Amino acid sequence: MGRRRSELEYKELKICEQVLIGFVLICLVQVSLGATNMQDVAAINSLHAALGTPVLPGWTSAGGDPCGEAWQGVQCNDSTIISITLNAANLGGELGENLGSFTSVRTIDLSNNRIGGSIPSILPVTMRTFFLSANQLTGSVPISLASLVELTDMSLNNNLLTGEIPDAFESLTALINLDLSGNNLSGHLPPSLENAKALTSLHLQNNQLSGTLDVLQDLPLTDLNIENNLFAGPIPPKLLSIPNFRSDGNPLNSSIAPVPPPTSPLAPSPPSTTPPSPYAFWGPPSGKTPPGKTPPGTPPASAQEKSNSGKAKSFFTTKRVVGISIGGVFVIIILVLVVLFLMPRGTRRRGESDRISKPHQIGAYRDRENPPMDNGSLDQPNNQLQKVPKEEVMRPKEDNETEPRRPWAMPKSNDEQDRNVQRMSAVPKQRDGHVVDMSRLNSFLMPPPPPPPPPPSSC
Repeated sequence: MGRRRSELEYKELKICEQVLIGFVLICLVQVSLGATNMQDVAAINSLHAALGTPVLPGWTSAGGDPCGEAWQGVQCNDSTIISITLNAANLGGELGENLGSFTSVRTIDLSNNRIGGSIPSILPVTMRTFFLSANQLTGSVPISLASLVELTDMSLNNNLLTGEIPDAFESLTALINLDLSGNNLSGHLPPSLENAKALTSLHLQNNQLSGTLDVLQDLPLTDLNIENNLFAGPIPPKLLSIPNFRSDGNPLNSSIAPVPPPTSPLAPSPPSTTPPSPYAFWGPPSGKTPPGKTPPGTPPASAQEKSNSGKAKSFFTTKRVVGISIGGVFVIIILVLVVLFLMPRGTRRRGESDRISKPHQIGAYRDRENPPMDNGSLDQPNNQLQKVPKEEVMRPKEDNETEPRRPWAMPKSNDEQDRNVQRMSAVPKQRDGHVVDMSRLNSFLMPPPPPPPPPPSSC
């Protein structure tokens, strides 16, 4: 019995030993077949935990094989992680402090999420593209940017970043695109920004940045947006040649002050050609101040007033002056056409009025020169005169009536008679109490009667 027990115990121990060896072999196989660098695995596990362990395909906070298991948004080169892209993945939490543990990562794109906290002070030195826009990041831009010598594109826009832009661009000679807009950044532009010789796009709008823009004038910029800041001073002439330059919302002086030419201390000053002021002999009128001078005790004009005067002067640009000139020429042409159109009408009306008034003037002159033969009607008082209809005034004379022939009366054609009748009808009517005798005018209008027949010869 004791021998059988010892054999059974021996078999059980052998089985346990084989199971243990098999388990160890399985673990060794998994470790040997893992495709991801262990340091990158630890870094991505820490990032997953800092983000609040979101549900992402393949992701885990402990172990795993990001390259071998094809985690969402992870790209690898052999056994190293080179890219993490989780744009608009509804991520929260923070970035943690182990972001700089990645060995060869080049791209980190976590834009359009709800990630809070601050940007880690240690960043991967191999990073080329760093996108954290449209999140809820706070704090300041880390000074560790100076170590990202391969950085080409960085977007930290639309966050809650504060403080000044760090003076960390001296070694960022490969930086092409930089977007820091939509934050609460303040202070002046860092002097080292002039070393970013490859920078072509810079967006700084919607911040509280101040100072001048001199540090940007030697950069190869093609897209510059500094709207809604506190930049002041004149705009460098080189910035005005940028194809896409936007600067609204700043107290900038749009006029560029000319640089005075160098003068020699020994050269005599040129004589002044300014005419003497009329106030030099008699003084200004009472209560007035000569132009260009301010009365004593008056404070000098503020910089804002000077900038406003510069803007008023810049209102009359070349394009506006040309437009006003062209408009004035069009107005003059229209006025000339209107005058030429109305002149013939006025001349025509004046001629008609002259033709109507001339016969009446001639008739009146003839009446004064040759009084009517029949004066009986003139001897009647005014109260006995009655209105005579036009038809009665122009009645034809009977055949037996005779009238001495006047040497100046010429026979008139029927057309001329019709015109005379029309002219007489155009004469304005007189008042009710005044009667016009038309008999004298009728003698001139009617053709002379035929000569009397010769008397019968007496046989």
